[in-house]
Amino acid sequence: MPISIDALTLAVTNMDDMVTFYNQVLDANLNSFEPFPDATLYKGTLAGIPLTLCPNTIAQVDAQQNRQQFRFRVESAHDTFLNALNNGATEISAIEEQGDFLICAVYDPDGNSIVFVQPKPA
Repeated sequence: MPISIDALTLAVTNMDDMVTFYNQVLDANLNSFEPFPDATLYKGTLAGIPLTLCPNTIAQVDAQQNRQQFRFRVESAHDTFLNALNNGATEISAIEEQGDFLICAVYDPDGNSIVFVQPKPA
């Protein structure tokens, strides 16, 4: 059987901002659920992969910086970049040309770095 990603879970500090960001920028369609009393998590889909946002008070991840980086191919780097900034992201690098791509990067509301790439128009 080939290896594939079954699901992603992000340990989240700023839940409201993260839900807004991932829903508005990456169409994650996150909805809350309570797997046990006093624990609200969010489930949705990120690039076709099941995604769960778990409060870091539960996950207890002690990382000073993210240990993974998402890179998303998007239809419009410009539109996605502006959408991200308007929904709580912080700019890492503005849009620039790299080979056959337009590339930019942001930090999501919890400080995880994300790269957006768009194939350059022909």
